[in-house]
Amino acid sequence: MIGRERMWKLVSTISGLLGGLIARKLIRATYRAVRKDTAPVTPFDPTKAGFSLPDALLWAAAAGIGLVIAKMMSARLAAIGWNAVTGAPPPGQVEEPTVV
Repeated sequence: MIGRERMWKLVSTISGLLGGLIARKLIRATYRAVRKDTAPVTPFDPTKAGFSLPDALLWAAAAGIGLVIAKMMSARLAAIGWNAVTGAPPPGQVEEPTVV
């Protein structure tokens, strides 16, 4: 049988991958809503004629914020799911003491 640590690694990795895919879709949709046009494949190529620094900065800010939020949410949801299934916190995490 797979050990708890390996199973947690698998669960958290799959959760992170799904979170990243969802974040990518949401970031592109948000970019299109803000800029009112289609999202570029990559706005970071200064050799192309369509390159603009404001677009590159907006894209970088949106991607950074979106990926951080996705990482936090996927890790938290994986931990909640693990706790619901096993009744114990994930390996490497300490159970928070309850205040009465």
